Amino acid sequence: MTLDEVLAAVAGHVSYLRASTATEGPDWQPCAPLVSDADTLARVVANTKTGFATDDDAVAASLFTQAYAFRVAGVALAAHALDLPVPNVDPAVTAVRLDKPRPSAVAYLDPHVTARDAPALVAALVEGHFAPFVAHVHGAFRVGERLLWGNVAASCAAAFRAVESSGVPREPVRERAGAFVAAAQPWFAGLGDFTVVEHADRNGWYWDRGSCCLWFRTTNGGLCDNCSLIDASELHERRIRELAERAS
Repeated sequence: MTLDEVLAAVAGHVSYLRASTATEGPDWQPCAPLVSDADTLARVVANTKTGFATDDDAVAASLFTQAYAFRVAGVALAAHALDLPVPNVDPAVTAVRLDKPRPSAVAYLDPHVTARDAPALVAALVEGHFAPFVAHVHGAFRVGERLLWGNVAASCAAAFRAVESSGVPREPVRERAGAFVAAAQPWFAGLGDFTVVEHADRNGWYWDRGSCCLWFRTTNGGLCDNCSLIDASELHERRIRELAERAS
């Protein structure tokens, strides 16, 4: 398959998981400087504060990391979930569009795609891209490294869950997601787990976070629907109600 074919296949299943192969226009930011250049990272995160409704550097850095991870990883992980070859996710050949001004899209600039098993994908995406990025953000802002990794893990889980709920056979997607998370140790250790909640003849597949992204500290914020600050029994009851509503 070509890169264009992979991107079309992913978007055909999850419409909001789209990617570009070019960076035309002023809103695109190459990923490599975000991983290595302090001035670029500081400027980009500062510009997201209004969009995130916060004047707190740590909160902005946290939420930027979460959005960045989802955009960089989303399409690649969706391709993997669909058992397709994946784009090159190296920072040198990726870019994000900052028009919200938070990350709203990704561009994969290498035309090649590669079939990867879970360990190989983790090596390219988690170790090769997110590990230096998280280290850079942690070094530049007063925000915990574990919190940042929790955001990355949750964003990766969101991509798998989007595919799982798109009408494809669910079990292969769940199996690939579980293999990816298992291969992503030690980076994802203790930061969350996929869980299945059953009600009547339905079951839902969820990601239970082990950390908080700090969204509640923004002007308009609250708690995410899988926040670690929500009591486990309350979270379970919410999911039971959700499944019951789907069945009605």
